[in-house]
Amino acid sequence: MRSLRGAPPAPVLLLLAVLLAAGHGAVITGACDRDHQCGGGMCCAVSLWIRSLRMCTPMGNLGDECHPLSHRVPFSGRRMHHTCPCLPSLACIRTSPTKFKCLPDFRKEDVFF
Repeated sequence: MRSLRGAPPAPVLLLLAVLLAAGHGAVITGACDRDHQCGGGMCCAVSLWIRSLRMCTPMGNLGDECHPLSHRVPFSGRRMHHTCPCLPSLACIRTSPTKFKCLPDFRKEDVFF
């Protein structure tokens, strides 16, 4: 007969069984299909980890990475990128040959000389 020395105690096994049984019905909060399902200051963007999932994501803030072809919010179609457009006072500006960041949009400001 085999020894039970080193085996986990029964309560640990019971807890593990309960957690495994409950785990198959996980709910992902913040999932969406379109922008109108997200709150203000957010858009429905593709998840960085699961491409088939879209998540309510904050709009780009000062210094955040952005994508130059992001559509304005709200967008009636399905977004194809994992970032939202920049906040209204910012623009998605190229900072290097392959990078874009949300920076102040001086084209929208009144400049007097």
